Amino acid sequence: MKVEILIYAYLAVCAAMIGFNIVCIFIFRAKDKRLNHYSQRFIRIVHQTIEDGTVTEAHCKYLSKTLKKIKNLMAFDKTLEELFAQNPQQIKDYIRQLSSVFTYLTLEYKKKSEIQAAYFPYIIHKYKVFQGQPISIVMDTILELVYSPSLYVRENALQAIYSIGSVECTMNALWILNESSYYHHPKMITDGLLNFSGDTKQLGEWLWDHFERFSNRMQRVIVDYFRFSSPDHQERILELLTSQCVDDEIAYSCIRYLGKFTYPPAYPVLTDIIEKHQHDQWIYTAITASALANYPGDRTVAILKELLHSPNWHVRFNASQSLMALGLYYTDMIDVFEGRDRYASEIMRYRFDQKNMKEKEAVGIGLVSK
Repeated sequence: MKVEILIYAYLAVCAAMIGFNIVCIFIFRAKDKRLNHYSQRFIRIVHQTIEDGTVTEAHCKYLSKTLKKIKNLMAFDKTLEELFAQNPQQIKDYIRQLSSVFTYLTLEYKKKSEIQAAYFPYIIHKYKVFQGQPISIVMDTILELVYSPSLYVRENALQAIYSIGSVECTMNALWILNESSYYHHPKMITDGLLNFSGDTKQLGEWLWDHFERFSNRMQRVIVDYFRFSSPDHQERILELLTSQCVDDEIAYSCIRYLGKFTYPPAYPVLTDIIEKHQHDQWIYTAITASALANYPGDRTVAILKELLHSPNWHVRFNASQSLMALGLYYTDMIDVFEGRDRYASEIMRYRFDQKNMKEKEAVGIGLVSK
């Protein structure tokens, strides 16, 4: 009897879930139809405005009033997407003439719920509405959103700030993140800075000028940003790496930077790091082993061969990868293959087997293409 009750209850739950899904399908379809209807109306209006050759005050007033509703803004977004695919430059010129409309809407959407507040800066970023136009009231309003406890609101606000291209506004946003108790993933900040549309050289100078005032977490973000953006900071990065009070995570980022952008004065520092840490801190050794791939020479080969005997798998793996990147041949590694260290021999055999497979695949692809 109890089993039958459980079965009936289970069937009832399944029926309720099916009914719920059916209702949701109809609701979403109805919303899509309304969205398409609004979008088609906007397409006609925008087309007519573009054909007339100028954005009138009446058109701006109409958009200011209409786009205060999120459903209309979503439809307008869909309209711009469709028209942008047809004629990007025409739509860019059109959007550039709507700065007064988006300035007004910035203040309006600031008052709305978190989801709606997050959507509006997404639009600003998506179409680069204020790129090269750092309007104070807009930047101040978007900066307030960076204080939000919602990750979505903060991230969309940051993306909007990066799209504006103001160094001062971007720095203020970073200060907010630096002091905030809400966690914002460092990789998201680094990737966002890479989207900065303004003067990156000026931004870099500002970041260095205020570097010591940032927390360790933000300092690491800044070094990672430099690693992905510019080779112009080698001397400063080396100074940071050799400073006495550098944090381990920041040091790792500095080593990765110097591994990406070869800087000869850094070579003795990198080899000293391996000599100092290979027996106690394997992370330093593993990261430096990867960095040495861009510092060819007999000494580098000798150091990497020695690291193949490390008891740590990550160190051996990175050392073998760097040896292959240096372009060594099988005959150059005979001493390793015939040595007594089975682990060193196996990791290098794996590397050469992997290289041979890739070469065969490349030959096969070339024959098929012919």
